[in-house]
Amino acid sequence: MKTTVTLAAVVVALFVPSEVRAQSDSGFSSTCATWSGSGTILTATCTSISGSMINSTLDLNDCFANTEGILGYQVNGNFAGSCSNITHNSGNDLDGDTGYLSAICSAANGDKFDTAIATSNYVGNENGVLQC
Repeated sequence: MKTTVTLAAVVVALFVPSEVRAQSDSGFSSTCATWSGSGTILTATCTSISGSMINSTLDLNDCFANTEGILGYQVNGNFAGSCSNITHNSGNDLDGDTGYLSAICSAANGDKFDTAIATSNYVGNENGVLQC
């Protein structure tokens, strides 16, 4: 029975339309019409698979951590516990528009670092909903 379930999951994955996979893999800024951030909260209006626009929010504490003063991707990282001056910015990279999360984060020894991470590289649009 376990083999059948695994095989069924593989078959379903093979038949998921490529635009659905691409939408979540490409980063939220390419499939969300508008977005903004306030503190740890990212808010966006994103396109669903059906083409409708959905308002979505995501607490970025669920996606990022502070490791010795540097922001990095980590599920349930709770970066805001040791970072301040949290801001959200837009910019361009080689793939197009990207959202950036910036903060001043403390290392274990108390040193503070001005750090940023490309949010769009780690946050996607999953059928209109922001996901880590």
